Amino acid sequence: MIAVSRVRRAPGGPAARLRTHTGTLVLGLGALAAVSAVAGTAARGVVQPWYALVFGLVIAVGEAARVTLPGSRESAPLGAAGALAYALLPDVHGTVSRHGVLQVVAVVGVALLAGTLPHVARGRAPDPAYVARRLLAAAFAATLFRPLYAAGGLDPVMARGWAYGTFLVLVVLLTALCDAVVVAMLRVGGPFCPALLAELRALGAGLGTGERIGADGGDGARAPGGPAGIGTAVGATGMLIALSTGALGLWAVPVFCVPSLLVLLSFRRCAAIGQVHRQTVDALSRLPEAAGCGSPGHAARVGELAHAVGVDLGLGEVELRELAYAARMHDIGQLALADPVPGGTTLDLPVAEQRRIARLGAEVIRESGVLDRVATIVAAQADPYRDESAAPPPPLASRIIKVANAYDDLLASTDDLGARREAFARLRADAAGAYDPRVVEALAQVLERAG
Repeated sequence: MIAVSRVRRAPGGPAARLRTHTGTLVLGLGALAAVSAVAGTAARGVVQPWYALVFGLVIAVGEAARVTLPGSRESAPLGAAGALAYALLPDVHGTVSRHGVLQVVAVVGVALLAGTLPHVARGRAPDPAYVARRLLAAAFAATLFRPLYAAGGLDPVMARGWAYGTFLVLVVLLTALCDAVVVAMLRVGGPFCPALLAELRALGAGLGTGERIGADGGDGARAPGGPAGIGTAVGATGMLIALSTGALGLWAVPVFCVPSLLVLLSFRRCAAIGQVHRQTVDALSRLPEAAGCGSPGHAARVGELAHAVGVDLGLGEVELRELAYAARMHDIGQLALADPVPGGTTLDLPVAEQRRIARLGAEVIRESGVLDRVATIVAAQADPYRDESAAPPPPLASRIIKVANAYDDLLASTDDLGARREAFARLRADAAGAYDPRVVEALAQVLERAG
């Protein structure tokens, strides 16, 4: 059977190799920016050191309180807001700020280093890509603002409150877009455009309730009125700190940092809830194999294949997480069967029996009380893409699981090239009927990149 972990390893195609070099380039640019900024600032001396110290402390504390959210996304909203505020700082209680782009990058870099020391002491060194992102984002925002401000080019704009506010919002939006592009460039496991779309969704759609997989069969309905994403909160906080220092002085920094600390507590609770969900999924996904109702490793293989196909099709972070959960638990309905399916392979069962098993599994998952949307995906996994009833197709996540499960079932005993070709011949023969042809081709591209 194919080692599905290879799906996430360094791809072998020319485009993927180019993305690998691009990721290396991003890391190199981050390192070059840090070294140049520190050297330049040391040579010229720190301008207005008290301002640098206060904002550096905020960034360092924010990094020390960094949390890892579901999806292995590292987040330090307080540190990011502090860095943005320092880049956009106009004046402090009437005193014009005179620091330049290099000093912004230097302060952010030193503060990042200080804030990561507690994590390093606990054996949790930060990902170099995360550090490069933070440095490049700070450099980008400072480059857009500080030269114009120092040259007096913003004086006419600052005289009109609405124009200045619009300019700051534009700088924040462009910085967020720059960060999303950097993240997409650093991801080498899939195409650039889907990775960029996923980052933009995560930026603006929130981390949980703002984005969901529709229970009504939609590919990904967005919950109305969902909370703004973390990027919006960071941008707003950074602008508020930068603007309020003109009236309140440096006291504005701790005043506006308190809400961010409360947000951090909420993020920690979110991360803890996500951990409980993952533990629930892990426990449930092992039950069919433990009971002899599935081939060893089948659930994990289908889960990784489905996740890779979801990335290729541009699903968002929340959609990908729920897809992975559903794929790992897709066979749990077999536990309710009086006569187990030989080898756990459901591919050649009658469609009605496949649907019955899928719905039995969905009922088990709903009993957890926290995975209702995952249960909806599992319930529809056996439904055909198109049939005589002209009913709407099942959710995209269900269609992905159906293809990934069929492929793994077809290769249950071998993984030679001929068997893979035969498997895809059968999937393509049933495309537009049992299987979504777009999903079948996405799986082919994923496996081709994996080698």
